[in-house]
Amino acid sequence: MDTLVAPQRKLRADDIFFPGMAVLILAVVVIGFAQSYFLPGMVLAKLPNKLVHIHGALFVSWIFLLVLQTSLVAARKVRLHMSLGVLALILPPLMAIFGMLTLFDSIKRNGTGIPGELILVGDTEELILFLFLIGWAMRARHAAATHKRLMILGTLALMGPAVNRWPFPPAFRLPGTILVCAALPLFVVAYDLITTRKVMRATWVGTLLIMISIFSIVPVSNMPIWQHVVARIRQG
Repeated sequence: MDTLVAPQRKLRADDIFFPGMAVLILAVVVIGFAQSYFLPGMVLAKLPNKLVHIHGALFVSWIFLLVLQTSLVAARKVRLHMSLGVLALILPPLMAIFGMLTLFDSIKRNGTGIPGELILVGDTEELILFLFLIGWAMRARHAAATHKRLMILGTLALMGPAVNRWPFPPAFRLPGTILVCAALPLFVVAYDLITTRKVMRATWVGTLLIMISIFSIVPVSNMPIWQHVVARIRQG
């Protein structure tokens, strides 16, 4: 009898946790970009140019897709989930291409007030890690437990720009961003410990890579080479 009850409890927990994490990610993004993007009506928002609009549409589409896909699995709509999964193959490469184009455009415009080196290293690291974790997730799509954790962690790797726009006091903006971005993957770690009494490989590898990315951004961006790269981008 115990062996029959345990899987049902685990499934119910998954059906709450993973859609909940997707909604949390959506909330993080909405809080960060509410004034500049969501409240003005997204496509009606006064963004610097069409490139930024395309970038925003792609990244927001990914977040909405994550919410939808986790909800479909929770609702046992697995066939529809699998059919929509093709979008998870199409969107990430487009996000990476337009993410880098928007990054270069932002550095040229120097419109964020953040040092160009910090933006370059931070956004590039996040995109690379996102592609790696989502690619791993897609390869592991038939291993549900691994797949769903990597999809959440891969998306969490992109939260830096959104969290950086939260209404932190100016002096606390950088440490606040680091603190929040480092805390978010720990929800997945805690969930593993509570439900399985161990941290799954996908969880600890993904979390470790996110932590390395977060805490390496500042020291790596201080390397002199990035000043030259930023200068070349602005000259081009």
